Amino acid sequence: MSLMEVVGLNTKWYRYERNLTQEDFADRTNFKMAYISTIENGSANLTCKNIELIAKALAIKPILLFDEETAKKAKKLPKRVDMYNKDEN
Repeated sequence: MSLMEVVGLNTKWYRYERNLTQEDFADRTNFKMAYISTIENGSANLTCKNIELIAKALAIKPILLFDEETAKKAKKLPKRVDMYNKDEN
C-alpha cells in the first residue's frame, strides 16, 4: 500500500467515524468534494499544509493519517460510506 493510499484510507476512516459526509468534510477543509474523493482514493499527493488541514478538520493528530493498521480497517468500509449510517453496520 502506498503512502498516499494509507493517508487516503485513514482520511476516509476518521471521516466515517465522525459521521461526516464528504460535503461536510469539504466545508470543514475548504476543499472541493472532488478533491476529497481524490484524497480518499489515494490519488492525491498531499502537501504538509493539506495534511495539517485534514487532521485539524478531523480533530486528530496528523500522525494518525499515516497508520497502516487503521488504513487496513478502512479498506473494509463500504465504497460509498456517505450512504450508510455507522450504527446500522
